[in-house]
Amino acid sequence: MTLELVRNALLVLHFVGMAALLGGVISQSRARERKIQSSMLHGAYLALITGVALVGIRYPLNAENPLYELPDNAKILVKLLVLVVIVLLAFAGKKKAAVDSGTWLGIGILSFTNIVVAVFW
Repeated sequence: MTLELVRNALLVLHFVGMAALLGGVISQSRARERKIQSSMLHGAYLALITGVALVGIRYPLNAENPLYELPDNAKILVKLLVLVVIVLLAFAGKKKAAVDSGTWLGIGILSFTNIVVAVFW
């Protein structure tokens, strides 16, 4: 039961990270100069850290209760690679006064793609 509580807390934090990341992109959709907000970068970090922790906690959860399936490693690898690219784009863009539309759009599309992969794969 305790591991399940930890997993649920990690999942909530993972959602908060993704919401901060995608929300930062959406909030600037009409801005003339788009910036990488601190909340976007911190949201990406939070999603990355909690995502890794969520994968790690599945193994002891599966040992306690086989109904908790082990993670699909191919799916996790795809999601990890997409999130690493998001973090790199956000980190590089944070140093600039304004980012180009391609970087901003790339972060938004990749964030949305990661959500789609999580739901439909």
